[in-house]
Amino acid sequence: MSTETIKTSTTHNEVTIDFSLVSYSKILVPHDTSQMSDRVLSHAAYIARMTGSRIELLHVLEHAKDIPPSALLTLIGPDKPLEDAKEELQNIVEAGVRKIMEEKVKICKDQGKIDQITYQIEVGKPVDEIVRIAEKNNFDLIVMGSSRISSTIRLLGSTTKGVLDSIRKPVLIIHG
Repeated sequence: MSTETIKTSTTHNEVTIDFSLVSYSKILVPHDTSQMSDRVLSHAAYIARMTGSRIELLHVLEHAKDIPPSALLTLIGPDKPLEDAKEELQNIVEAGVRKIMEEKVKICKDQGKIDQITYQIEVGKPVDEIVRIAEKNNFDLIVMGSSRISSTIRLLGSTTKGVLDSIRKPVLIIHG
């Protein structure tokens, strides 16, 4: 990479841009299996293809203890306590998410020609896990979505805002 001097048209000031300061080799893409997350993944795949970066998809499951008992009615029985039903539901959900993440990886490899893409599933609070994984694995860029719109002012979703407030890494936000 090099350093370039660019003359802006409005101010006629020269601005020096040091391209050697920007390098993406590891991109983290939090993915909640929504269509918005798929759009975000498309943007991340484009960046990865242009820069030769590796993509890591991250799905965060909420703790099983946070599942309301009403969601477990079909799994609870006289011979199965509430905690066992929560664990069974957690396993069912995790298996479903794993299948979806594997499909996303396959699509990126087949259609996007992205060779270096993996996924991981964590359990916890989304903001905490995204920040923890990004810092632990030293990702260069986090690509996230935000689809909340209020009136004419765009607001960030709580997870996106939480990550922005908690991390000192570049975050690219794709609006829905």
